[in-house]
Amino acid sequence: MNIYIHIAKRFLSSVNDTGRFTSIISIVGICIGSFALVISISVLNGFENKLDEKISNFEGHLKISGLNQNYDLTKFRTIESITDLSFSSDRKGIIKNNINEAIVTFKQLDFDKLKSFYNIPFVGDIADDNKLIIGNDIASRMGLSIGDEVVISSPLDQNSIFGFPLTVKTSISGIFFSKILDYDNRYILISNKLGNKIFYNNSNLPSLDVKISDVSKIGVVKAKAANIIDKGNEIHSWRDRNAVLVSAIEAEKLGSIIVLSLIIVVASFSVISTISLITMKKIKDIGVLRLLGMELVNVKKIIIIQTIIIGLKGLLLGLFFGISFVLLQNNYELITLPSEIYAMEVLPMVIVYEDILVVLIINMFFIITAGLISAKKFLRTDPLEMLKWVK
Repeated sequence: MNIYIHIAKRFLSSVNDTGRFTSIISIVGICIGSFALVISISVLNGFENKLDEKISNFEGHLKISGLNQNYDLTKFRTIESITDLSFSSDRKGIIKNNINEAIVTFKQLDFDKLKSFYNIPFVGDIADDNKLIIGNDIASRMGLSIGDEVVISSPLDQNSIFGFPLTVKTSISGIFFSKILDYDNRYILISNKLGNKIFYNNSNLPSLDVKISDVSKIGVVKAKAANIIDKGNEIHSWRDRNAVLVSAIEAEKLGSIIVLSLIIVVASFSVISTISLITMKKIKDIGVLRLLGMELVNVKKIIIIQTIIIGLKGLLLGLFFGISFVLLQNNYELITLPSEIYAMEVLPMVIVYEDILVVLIINMFFIITAGLISAKKFLRTDPLEMLKWVK
């Protein structure tokens, strides 16, 4: 064992009750800070993953625009990780009943793939593709329910010489509740058959929605698909289309890390006090070591090692409790969420190796900084000179 580590351990193990108490307080402080960081990051990761999953179920992982429905999709199916493909089209329109009307976005898609590809939760029946499926918030706002008759139209599509858009009378066969952003208050799902009745303007070509099996490979799949499509076509992931939302999520995660790191900063001041107290108690021992030829730089090493030992105890305990809590939550669903507010029933928590590395780096930075401050503070005066003050 390194002689400096051995000496540092002996100093820490031989302190009195006061030094032991302050050491425990320092360890607990760093443990709480590490635990809070792990939990906060894992919760934010969990919500981000759930948002990723739900938006991908609604729109697909990738969206390729500018393709005709007669486009040969064989080349895309050869790309590894692509599991399914489906054409869809978004168009602004109007829905109204006898009392209310609202501007909405019609999402035209293949109803046969509503469950297999899009996996959008809904109540009702999709057997009749002459009917539509409405968002839950739109239905609540307009007082609509399953079976009610409505009139839909697209002002962008005019098929008469008088400039009036075609209106189609239909009824509601289902109500979906995705709980994604404002989707339930904005989208109405219609079949290709119903969409072809009101959409005459073909300037907006449908988009090809792409589902992949491994989300971690979305960048690779996107690059391969980009090499296949023509220059006039574009390919985007939901993160590309919602750049502001993604930036807000990343900013929230960064803000949480900065704020919770303040717990470790406060704990670091406690470590500095603890190390200063222990070092002062061991001034005679340090003086003896100096008389035996130990240089000040090596005394500094001992002080820093003491700080690292205390810090590592708190860090490892915090990581242990934090990761254990994440595993317990994922396996036993200890914390539930109100389903009427959140789009999930239990608190999602996801922790990855990169996040653990971030917690390690943050802790070690403040721990080593505390050690350097303690050593600098103590070694302003040579321990040999301090021996003269001890009676």
